[in-house]
Amino acid sequence: MVVIFCLVFWYRYKQNQANQIQGQQTVTKSVLIYPDNIKYSDDSFYGIGTITDTGKKIMIYGNDAKMVNQYFKPIVINVSGVVQPFDEARNFNQFDAKEYYESMGVYSRLTVKQINSVVEQHRFSIIDILHYLRMIMLKYTNQLPRPLNLYASSLFLGVMDTSFNDELSGVKTLGLIHLFSISGLHVFYIVNLLKMILGLFRVTREKTRWITLIFLPTYFVIAGSSIGLMRSILTVEIGIIALILNKRLTGLDVFSITLMVNLIIEPEMLLQFGSQLSYALAFGLIYTNKMRPLKQTVMMNLVSLPFIIYKLFQWHALTMLANYLVIPIFSALIMPMILIAVITYPIAEWFSSLVAIILNSFDTVVNWLGALPGQINFGKPNLYVATILLVMTLLVIDRMTLKRVLMLICMYLITFMYIHYPVQGEVSFFDVGQGDSILIREPLNHSITMIDTGGKLQFGRRKNSKVTYQAEKTSINYLKSIGINHLDNLVLSHQDADHTGDIPAMLADLKVDRIIVGDGLQNNPSIMRKIRPYLNKTKLVLVKADQKIPDFPFNIYHPFESGLGKNEDSVVVGTIKGNRSWLFMGDLPSSGESDIMQKYPMLKADYLKLGHHGSDTSSSDAFLKFIHPKISIISAGRNNRYHHPSVETLQRLKDNNLAYVNTQKQGMISYKYGLLGNHWIFKLQGE
Repeated sequence: MVVIFCLVFWYRYKQNQANQIQGQQTVTKSVLIYPDNIKYSDDSFYGIGTITDTGKKIMIYGNDAKMVNQYFKPIVINVSGVVQPFDEARNFNQFDAKEYYESMGVYSRLTVKQINSVVEQHRFSIIDILHYLRMIMLKYTNQLPRPLNLYASSLFLGVMDTSFNDELSGVKTLGLIHLFSISGLHVFYIVNLLKMILGLFRVTREKTRWITLIFLPTYFVIAGSSIGLMRSILTVEIGIIALILNKRLTGLDVFSITLMVNLIIEPEMLLQFGSQLSYALAFGLIYTNKMRPLKQTVMMNLVSLPFIIYKLFQWHALTMLANYLVIPIFSALIMPMILIAVITYPIAEWFSSLVAIILNSFDTVVNWLGALPGQINFGKPNLYVATILLVMTLLVIDRMTLKRVLMLICMYLITFMYIHYPVQGEVSFFDVGQGDSILIREPLNHSITMIDTGGKLQFGRRKNSKVTYQAEKTSINYLKSIGINHLDNLVLSHQDADHTGDIPAMLADLKVDRIIVGDGLQNNPSIMRKIRPYLNKTKLVLVKADQKIPDFPFNIYHPFESGLGKNEDSVVVGTIKGNRSWLFMGDLPSSGESDIMQKYPMLKADYLKLGHHGSDTSSSDAFLKFIHPKISIISAGRNNRYHHPSVETLQRLKDNNLAYVNTQKQGMISYKYGLLGNHWIFKLQGE
């Protein structure tokens, strides 16, 4: 089986290589899309479709949602647009969309510029009919009272949108998401419902097994075809086949055969977090099924813990208690109620309304529990360390001795301390597209400072639509991965959205002791609108050049006068880290650079963060000669509308024989220093 798996994986790898595309291509394509697989956001839509002439899967994005959201049956949409590969993660520990979609056989994305036609499919295959049925069911569940509609669509149809995450935030925080996606609990209820219905019609046990065997693959399509669902259905199918063949299989036999079949069908599945967690929990369940419920809950949580901290970096202290209390209630009460309410809605709407009220109360309790103190920001352990933690956990389950338990606890404590008190410091420049966001932390996290947050102008956003912040996926995500949920200082260089747009996300998600801004920015209403709601838990500090701030390991070189936070009012700070001098210029124009040269004639810097993303209005020839850095850092977005960095700036760097690095090409740029030596690491190019 291992040999077969290796051959299949090798074949898929070759397919991956063959399907890769380079750069952008302007095309006109016909794409088959199942309406039940399309998701909507305001006026836009996106989903995975199949190119009709090649049969290849592709992710399609479009803005005219009205042209596609009226269909129930499969549609062929002819579009003109741009095809390009998925972007790989450009920051350390960022979600890698490229890897995720490639694990599902999707290698490119099509951004629609124009929809030429939309034609409904009239020739149906079995798969087409199942997707049509799923679409009807989705429309049906959407009619149910809230939050019953969210539970029904997520549990039985595999749909988890932003509404689910917003309304059931406690489910995710407390690690109860497995009940909805990977536990297979819904498969258990569906199979038993089918048995009950067939029993009413006096169908024999043998025929019931065959009907179940045929029904489950169809339910796999209807329920969203997720990897976690595949494991659950394969497990039941293999168990039924064993009964039909009169073969006795242990739980471990069924688990092993399921894993092998799954690897042959989808060898890339183990790259997905949901698949890893699903199989880990299923494996743990085999060895804990004879334990008492409390002990089993503790052990199952310990099995999942290495996966959770490696992928999500956080764990809630109430997770074990929540699982112990909620799983029996969910299994014995909530799940049957939901199933009955969904089936009886057309004839007993009152019951559905009653269930919705109960679910609303259940959500309130779970969300309240999730909001209680206890969220532990563990950080991301090394892959090898996470593997050792898992193996040690399995050894504890196998034979619980005081020595093994103490060893496991010590391993977690040592890992936690190593992440939270690193022997190296760093200066990291996040790739936030067109914008600035910089982390400066000292060894042992003695001082943690961020300069700017990055952000984007919210062009064309509907008034009531949810504001999204890219910092949640870039800088904040990275901070949590290295065990940071607290900043000593947040420096805002000036007012521009590409430097301060993500302030609300930063202040809502992290504890920030001080916000440091140029004097006068407190009179800027647009910036204060973002800061004011959080002033009860942070302190606003106004600064000018040469001002000394306690426990702030930077020298302040600008501004000289009060201002509203325009480019010419940029806060410029410098520091020494790793025995190297650093200078961070904000968006200061060349006129401000001249003022700094006059005020500080002895100022030098080994590493210079160029002003204004490499614009020709900054980094004058005189200033570059004056500072003469060993390396300059440019933070700019790819293909940005301002054409940063400018040709003139790059030429000035070349003329002065100055090296530079650029987030456009290197992605996130990080300089590590300390006991293990000083070195640069680039996300896209390595060390």
